[in-house]
Amino acid sequence: MNASADPQLPRPLDGIRVLDFSQVVSGPICGRLLGDLGADVVKLEPPEGDIIRHLQPKIGDDPVSVYFTWVNAGKRSVAVDLRTDRGVELARQLAESSDVVLENFRPGALEKYGLDAATLLAAKPALVYCSINGWGAGNSWSQRRAYAAMVQAEVGRVELDARLRDAPPEQSPHVDGDITPGLLAVSGIVAALFQRERTGCGQHLDVSMAEALLYTDEWTSTDLAGYDGPRIPDTWNYPIFTVADGTDVAFMGDPTSRLPEVAAALTDAPVPYTGSRDEALRVLADLCAQVPDFATLEARFEQFGFLVAEVRSVQAVADTPWARERDVFVEVEPGARITAAPFRSDGATIGVRAPAPRFGEHTRAVLAERCGLDAATLDHLEADGIIASR
Repeated sequence: MNASADPQLPRPLDGIRVLDFSQVVSGPICGRLLGDLGADVVKLEPPEGDIIRHLQPKIGDDPVSVYFTWVNAGKRSVAVDLRTDRGVELARQLAESSDVVLENFRPGALEKYGLDAATLLAAKPALVYCSINGWGAGNSWSQRRAYAAMVQAEVGRVELDARLRDAPPEQSPHVDGDITPGLLAVSGIVAALFQRERTGCGQHLDVSMAEALLYTDEWTSTDLAGYDGPRIPDTWNYPIFTVADGTDVAFMGDPTSRLPEVAAALTDAPVPYTGSRDEALRVLADLCAQVPDFATLEARFEQFGFLVAEVRSVQAVADTPWARERDVFVEVEPGARITAAPFRSDGATIGVRAPAPRFGEHTRAVLAERCGLDAATLDHLEADGIIASR
């Protein structure tokens, strides 16, 4: 279940052990990618499990959320109750037997368990400890609550989108405030592991959701310069029209400034036009509506060098020759299709290896392997509610 042509090739992070305390998206997407690169990622969950396990839809005879699967496929699940002293002791053992610890709580939240960066790095100086949180540690905003939609609103994403579209502010359907820091954290962790190869020392990575959004916003520096004039690329001005069969078509660029040329590709009849952009958009919408389908429109525009794209759903993309030929999606279990890999390599195996774990599915195996616990001890711990397994 991998995306490389040769499954015999090694994985870049083979042999790297990751303990993932994180929940929801920002940490789990980081752990998912580390797993796709070959790391053994152990997801440590509380007795109630990661909250996104409960999101719909769920699939299978032993139902699992497909949203949970998206960010947790390929991991192993260990259920430990950190409200107990023995549970904390087990978590510390797992952390100290790992190369990487990943968490996404507010700064200081794990100190009371002795699972914070300072404590674990003192015990294991070679550890790479990655924290993902809203505003970073050591500042006046560190303890502020931070969810993706909140941070997106507070760092300019929502305001800029509304200003450029001259529309009321609204939230995105995507949690970029979680996904972006999670993916940047992967770069930080891999860089820290590479540095450890040369120095022997680990480090604490402090990844701020807010900082990650500002770092990856292509307009941050433009806005800081106080500029509010025309911007290129102005993708929010690229129109989408509908052809006769109902297919939506996205234009690459704003065609209104070239209305005579664009219109000539669509009709031989003269086109009345007084010069306003709104009128040009109406004219183009009417002309596109007379074209039978996307293929016809694309063929006409190719003669003039205009680029257009068909607006597709993810389900439609999955049915394209491209997706099939590249094996973009993989069904990790019946009914659960996810994107197989973040990229491809001709020198390494990259991609998801297994379905998402059921809650506590690997508790006993991991604790036996990492902590040396025998079956009788595991039975006792489970009877006391310190661990859970299935």
